Amino acid sequence: MKIIEIDPNHLDNDLIKQVFFNIQKENYTNVDYLVIYGCHLKDLLIERLEHSIEIIKKHPVKKIVLTGGVGVKGDFDESKFMYDFLIKNGIEKDNILIENKSTTTEENNENIMKMLNLENAKSQTEIVLVSQELHLFRIKLHWTKLLKNENVHFYYDYVENSSISYENVIKDPYLLEIIKEQVIKTQYFINIGKYDDRDV
Repeated sequence: MKIIEIDPNHLDNDLIKQVFFNIQKENYTNVDYLVIYGCHLKDLLIERLEHSIEIIKKHPVKKIVLTGGVGVKGDFDESKFMYDFLIKNGIEKDNILIENKSTTTEENNENIMKMLNLENAKSQTEIVLVSQELHLFRIKLHWTKLLKNENVHFYYDYVENSSISYENVIKDPYLLEIIKEQVIKTQYFINIGKYDDRDV
């Protein structure tokens, strides 16, 4: 089955896990860029920030990239919130880059690519992308389509025990509606050529 063939009104637990909660973490050591994705829900954003701080404590990180402006559903500047949070937790401001024009995940990626000039990277560039696993599904689909440069390697790192983990999603009707919305959104982006379809 392809993603485009999924019926969003008939999602069983196995399919949800296979599609949205199947990101394989890879080991990494040195990090050129740690990218933290914004979110209009502060609880989820704080999860990402706390997880990123743990990464920074464990691994040498050259630069931290905060991406997110005031999203369509948001009422605050996500990048500013992230910046203030990291500074309060002892992160050096000189190590932080800010991309605050984005209003969607796809704009996040497109603006990061331009900011870091990833299309023209000539040497090995190690980038860790941080969000919740559910969100990383779409992030990975988009980067796979967006950037074709073998010098750039992405590591997808997510919050363990998130409030939107697989275990929480399958027992919460509200979160299951979010999964349905994610299917519809993903299929839309496949149809307009932002993502490539794939087997599930």
